[in-house]
Amino acid sequence: MPKALLSAFDNRSWTTVTNILLRLCKGSGFSFSKNGESSSSSVLFQRLLREACISEEGLFSSFLNRLFNTLSWTMTEFSVSVREMQEKYQVIEFQQRKCCVIFDHSCNLARILEFCTREIPQAFLSGPDTNLRRLTELVVFILNHITSAADAEFFDLSVRRHSQSPEKINRGMILAPLVGIILNLLDATNSEEYRENNDLLDVFASMDCPDTVQYGFQYLLDYNWDGSFRGEAYVAKYEQLENFLSLLTCRTVLPHDKVDSVGDTDVDDRLCCICYACEADAQIAPCSHESCYGCITRHLLNCQRCFFCNGTVTSIIKFA
Repeated sequence: MPKALLSAFDNRSWTTVTNILLRLCKGSGFSFSKNGESSSSSVLFQRLLREACISEEGLFSSFLNRLFNTLSWTMTEFSVSVREMQEKYQVIEFQQRKCCVIFDHSCNLARILEFCTREIPQAFLSGPDTNLRRLTELVVFILNHITSAADAEFFDLSVRRHSQSPEKINRGMILAPLVGIILNLLDATNSEEYRENNDLLDVFASMDCPDTVQYGFQYLLDYNWDGSFRGEAYVAKYEQLENFLSLLTCRTVLPHDKVDSVGDTDVDDRLCCICYACEADAQIAPCSHESCYGCITRHLLNCQRCFFCNGTVTSIIKFA
């Protein structure tokens, strides 16, 4: 069964497989504790899934790649939908329904990824370097969408309908698995088995947008988790995340000199309006819409249409 689920996670059935995996993996990790799910749920399946991922490296690698791509796509679609409503200064029921569905998919995919980092940390810490690099980029990518000022005003209206409770539908749904991913890998690095391999701190510190990374982590620390978590275990996790941010701040040198050489308005105007972190350094042909090269290439892994106008993409032009 685990092998069948991993192999069936494709363009046609990823939604169904995600729902099955999520149901069977309940109780494992920070985001599952937030929702009050038992830590003893589906222990047998979790063990079988872990064994399948370890023994079938090729199958798990393909699954992980599709998981990265699909989560990147859903968050991009969510951001585009929210921005469309912002531009019209109104929330249309159809668009709100679309946002709700996409946001729910994103949360579920993030929780599956959290499970992977908890049960198979070696895939990121001692596996190919690209796994950890793509994971950290995805974490920052999602944080940019959730914490950016451009999305903040319409966030609640986009994902929560009148009959839904703020306690159940909120930013914490997507933020919690991100915290869980980071904490899972930090816990694993305490083991001698992974201590000398891929360094989570180094990967985050080497990203091209250090100020954005630190802002995202600070947002996670400042978020009101107290309404969902209780006890000393939560306090210890919070301190662990806080210590990581302190180390990251010490390791990172913010490029203030580059910012000072250009007016603040000019810098803001050149930011990618998808991730709000990198400069818009690429253009989509033939429609000429602009974004950062990273956002465009991630989007094209799953869809060959422009995420602004839905036109067919023939090529990408990267600015010199």
